[in-house]
Amino acid sequence: MNRPQSPPPGSRPPEAPQDRRRTPRRRLRDRIASLDRTTNQALRRPEIANLVMIVEDDLRQTALALGAVEQYLGQAHGLLERPDVTPPELAEMARDPDVIARVDDLAENLANLRRTMSRMAAAMK
Repeated sequence: MNRPQSPPPGSRPPEAPQDRRRTPRRRLRDRIASLDRTTNQALRRPEIANLVMIVEDDLRQTALALGAVEQYLGQAHGLLERPDVTPPELAEMARDPDVIARVDDLAENLANLRRTMSRMAAAMK
């Protein structure tokens, strides 16, 4: 009878999928995606009100784009973990044209976020 091997001493056991969903990164992404308005009083200034709205929108868009990239990574990981994975399945995943668009969206949204935060910083001086 084959018994599963214990992890080496000092190593961490693998996380269960439901535990991975509770990681701070995921919770942050979800919080940002559902962001309504900042409660930061320092940013509740009339002269930057429009920029705050734009930054909040940029944050939401970036979180959504990050989620799309994360979804692809999860699918790739799931495929690689399958003992019955086939070469055509791997090739199809590798050729997924949507992943490039997702990464481009993420890069564009991050650039917008950084640009708007710079504008906000300049307006606050």
